[in-house]
Parts: sequence; structure tokens; C-alpha cells
Amino acid sequence: MPLPLHLPLLFSQFSFAGLTLRNRVVMPPMATALEDPGGSQKDNGLPSESTIAYYRERAANGVGMVIVEHTYIARRGKAHKGQLGLDNDDAIPAFRELALALRTHGAVAALQINHVGAVATPDVTGGEPLGPSDIPAPGSERKPQGMNREEIQEVEEHFAAAARRVQLAGFDAVEVHSAHGYLGTQFLSPFTNNRTDEYGGSLENRARFLLETVAKVQQRVGTSFPVFVRLGSTDGGLPGGFTPQDAARVARMLQDTGVALIDVSGGFGGSRPVGAPPGYFVANASIIKKNVSIPVMVTGGIADPALAEKVLQEGHADLIGVGRALLRDPKWVIEARDAV
Repeated sequence: MPLPLHLPLLFSQFSFAGLTLRNRVVMPPMATALEDPGGSQKDNGLPSESTIAYYRERAANGVGMVIVEHTYIARRGKAHKGQLGLDNDDAIPAFRELALALRTHGAVAALQINHVGAVATPDVTGGEPLGPSDIPAPGSERKPQGMNREEIQEVEEHFAAAARRVQLAGFDAVEVHSAHGYLGTQFLSPFTNNRTDEYGGSLENRARFLLETVAKVQQRVGTSFPVFVRLGSTDGGLPGGFTPQDAARVARMLQDTGVALIDVSGGFGGSRPVGAPPGYFVANASIIKKNVSIPVMVTGGIADPALAEKVLQEGHADLIGVGRALLRDPKWVIEARDAV
């Protein structure tokens, strides 16, 4: 089928890290436990049949790549009831069914793994929250337990073990979550990290947890299995916080470790800043893209195919995450392609 003349880049194939996407539209991770169809409806971490059907429908309607929603790596890192979880080997068969549903319908299948850190709640996790320091995250009143080195290394190992399960389940790639105020963000942000050891202080030290996590993931899955990072690019513009320029430096560090893709989003500003215009992370993605040679993906209120094409044509990103628009309309890709 010829490329749509009005969207030539958006509907062009894109290859990187041994993957080939049929177009540049990516369905980014969005928690279905908080929306229909319900994520893990039995709250056992396993995707329900309706959740698998939901993802299958988006793949069947032409999305180039699907990154399945944030999936907990350990019970203490669980975000909320109904969240998907890959904290044990018994979960692999159910996730294999999900990966197969995506790949059978032509989409590249990736899955995001996560630990929520200081914003965890005991009624969900069964324990007190862990954070880089004993500082509540912005918007939270609960004081976390500052992690010691042993706990840091344990969480890093949980990430690596979960990534191996992603691989064994038949996914094409794994994404490490370091955005939206969760544990990766908490280490990177000076708002929540006041450590005085090798994990705090300078940006290089605050990035150490993320870099070590990625390295352990890569050791477990091998160099040929692509590892992505969803990187929070700003603390919402708050003075003294993590900035897009900081994110660009961290992205270069991640590139040096062999990360295949930087997926740009927000940090403590969250995934949807209140009142922000469409394409609200595009400027941040552009700063990051200028500093790396690996592909950059951007999300953030991009629902208009013409805007998606413009972002690509102007070189701000290589891939476009279309989130809420695909949540509302599984046929967004087909409708964008066929529009005159």
C-alpha cells in the first residue's frame, strides 16, 4: 500500500535495534487498571482476557509498536490494585498470550516494567514505601523509608529478573520506567534525593541507580534484546528541579550503556500536565534528540495526525506516542492513514 501523501513520515517503516515498525505510531504504556478494560481484574498481576483483547484490537488496527502498561517487578513496588505484574515466573504464560496477540497482528510488542518507590501505599504493597531518601514525593504526605545499598541492589535485581520474564514471554523489547514520579524519577530528582553517598549529589550520582538498573537488565537479557527507557524530562518546571537539559545528559549516559530508545515523558509533572497544549513534551524531546544518536520517542497530547507528522518532519523525534486518542478510538491509525 502506498504511503499517504499527507503523512509520509508517520506512515513510513522505521527500523532500529533489530526491530522494524510498519509505521511510526506507538501506543505508549497506559494503565488499563485505571480505565476499561481493567488490567489484572483478579488483582493477581495477570492480564485478563479483556485486557488482552483490548491490546489485540489496537495492534489489529495498525499500530506500529505497542508498549504494554507499567508492570510491577515486586510486590513492594506495586502502584495500585489491578496493576499488571511480572514478579514471578508463573506469570510468564499469561504474558506470552498477550505478546502473541500483539505480534500476530503485526505490531512490535514491548512491555514496561516499574517500581513506584516512595509513592507506594501499604494497603496495596503490604509494606512501607521505599525511596532514595526519607523525603515524601511531591503531592504525597507519606514519608518513605530511605533505601540502603542492599535494598537498592535488590530492586535493581528485581528489574533484571522481570526483564528476563518479559523476554521469555516473547516480547520484542522491554522498557524501564523512569518517569511520572516513580522510583527512577525519585532518584534523578533533587526534590526527593538528598543522599550523600554515590547515589546522590551530582547528576551523575543521581543517575547511578537508573544506569545500574539498565546494566543489570542488559546482563540478564543479552545485548541483542532491545532495552528502552521512559525518561521523565522535567520536574514540571519547578525551580531547582530536574530539567530537560539534565534529561539530555542522562540520555547520553543511557546511550553509552547501549539503550535502544529514549521514550520522553514527564517526571514529577506527570504524564499529562494540567492545561498543557498538544505536544507538551515535544520541546523537551527535541533537546534530548539533539544530544543522542539513538531514536527518540515523544508522547504528550498528540492526537492530530498532522501534528504528529510535523514533529517528525521538523526532526524533534523519530517515533510518536499516541496515547489517549488510541484509548478512545482503536481505529485512530487507520482513520489517519485513510483521511484525505
